[in-house]
Amino acid sequence: MATRKHRTLSSEQLLAWADSKDKAIRLRTSRDIIPGGYLAASLPGLVDWDSIDGGKDFSRVVLRNISYGGNPLERTTVLHSVQVNLEKITSVEIILVPSTKGGLKSPSHHMQLRFVFEKGCGPELLTLQDSQNGSLNTIDDLILSWESWRPFDTPYNMIKGLADERYMLTMLIYAGSQRFLEDCLHKKDWYSYRLCLPGGQAGMTELFKVALCLGDGVGRSCLSRILHQGEKEWLRQAPQGDENGENLQNLQIMQKKLQKREKIEDPLLHIADDEQDYQTLLRSCATLARYSILTTVKRLVARGLSDGVDLDKLPEPLFEESEPWMKDVAKADLRGIFLRAPLALHYLLTHPESIPSKIPGELARAGLVEQKKGKPLVTHYSMDGFRPYGSSGAVVAKK
Repeated sequence: MATRKHRTLSSEQLLAWADSKDKAIRLRTSRDIIPGGYLAASLPGLVDWDSIDGGKDFSRVVLRNISYGGNPLERTTVLHSVQVNLEKITSVEIILVPSTKGGLKSPSHHMQLRFVFEKGCGPELLTLQDSQNGSLNTIDDLILSWESWRPFDTPYNMIKGLADERYMLTMLIYAGSQRFLEDCLHKKDWYSYRLCLPGGQAGMTELFKVALCLGDGVGRSCLSRILHQGEKEWLRQAPQGDENGENLQNLQIMQKKLQKREKIEDPLLHIADDEQDYQTLLRSCATLARYSILTTVKRLVARGLSDGVDLDKLPEPLFEESEPWMKDVAKADLRGIFLRAPLALHYLLTHPESIPSKIPGELARAGLVEQKKGKPLVTHYSMDGFRPYGSSGAVVAKK
């Protein structure tokens, strides 16, 4: 089978992108890679810590690597920098995206968080800062989506995702309309649950901060590991006597930039180095979104904000430990998978939080999701039905 051609971004190109906040970068989604072999389009959303006043005022922040304006048909991704006013968040939703046909009855779902902003006050595209020329320079919402960051030509597989160390975690950030377009082209609808966080605006802002801190920390760590692989590759290929060449120096400068991050004391906002791989059951899109929500609520409750929360039914924000059968299944043939199926079924029955479609109900019982007649209230967004975007921007379902 022929191998797809790829293009490795040079260390000079990466450094130029890291130093520029007012320019966008356009990539071939499934072709362009960074030194180390991982897809450039999956660069994690990162916090520009220099944009935070005194490293403490998180009300306004610049975010890097926001996907907006790419064309899925030609397989291009465009990454921007945006400035976000967290005080303008008006609602937060959990979005379930069925992986197969069947809607909410699908056996698997992707989960992501959607933050909707006040009209005209959404994240500002720094590439279009000069709005005097008539440009529409804001977007209405952001999607935070934990995904598996894989090497070039390594497709995602749920079974292999139980123990494949090549699958690293990355939290991608999209303009919501961009992600909805891409999902629609794959004929995937959205099923939305609006969160009810204690503290109202303070709760929504806190969740955004928590998710950003988690995603930024893991993203910098994984990106550092990938670039370190690129350094080793360069040293193997560099001509004799050129071990300190410009390419290697640029990678080392990038490493120093990745280490520049505000110190965060809360242990709940750190994911250990040995837990930064994507794992289908333990550290996935759903479990990381759930962890972000529960960590947020725990921090809010510690500040005395617990309105509407049933503390007796509030789960702890914990990651489960890997079990031996998970690694065995990842390497097993079809017979081996069937032999271990009872262990997998038992795990899912005793850990329903591993199933994305079960999480809204779990959160609703703790008072964290809007309900109707005792059940989580769900809004179905689709291209042919009720859309989350219209001529005036983002649309949200009425309560």
